[in-house]
Amino acid sequence: MKIGFFGGSFNPPTKAHLNLARKAIEEKNLDKVVFVPICNFYEKKELEPIDKRIEMLNILCKDEDKLEVSSIERDFKEKKYAIDVFKIIEQNYKNDDFYFLMGEDNFINLPNWKEFDLLKKYKYIVFERSGDIEKTRNDELMGIENKPFFIKNSCFKDISSTSVRSMIKNDVKIDNDIIDKDVEKYIYKNKLYL
Repeated sequence: MKIGFFGGSFNPPTKAHLNLARKAIEEKNLDKVVFVPICNFYEKKELEPIDKRIEMLNILCKDEDKLEVSSIERDFKEKKYAIDVFKIIEQNYKNDDFYFLMGEDNFINLPNWKEFDLLKKYKYIVFERSGDIEKTRNDELMGIENKPFFIKNSCFKDISSTSVRSMIKNDVKIDNDIIDKDVEKYIYKNKLYL
């Protein structure tokens, strides 16, 4: 199988996350995309517990045959790095053709990640945000072994989890194009981001 692993905080998951996963499936002909929410040990502002983020992702993916949610990081007892998670995925999916999905900002910053020399061997699908293709596609200098596959992200670049949290906090009505209505109901029912 061809599988894309889409890591992130998904705090909360938005329609942009959903649409990017669909776009990756379509453009790279993936069999499925698996969302991998980061564990609770990341020092990220207003990070809700992983169980709640997994539930929101499950709500978001409920009608999607080719989307799944992983709880791989749920039981981590300490902060793990991308390389740790990548190794677990590699071990669990050794018979599959797998890719790691990430935004352009993370891809550009990849050389600064822990054990970058080991990260270079993996395959990446990168969502372009800035349109600065030359800067983003400088994979020869980075030494990435497999040429990354780039997907234009211009349609969804203005939707962010940060802006959703701000709208919730400031009691601003959230547009249907930004967040799934059932995810929004879950957020208010559980008093998240208030």
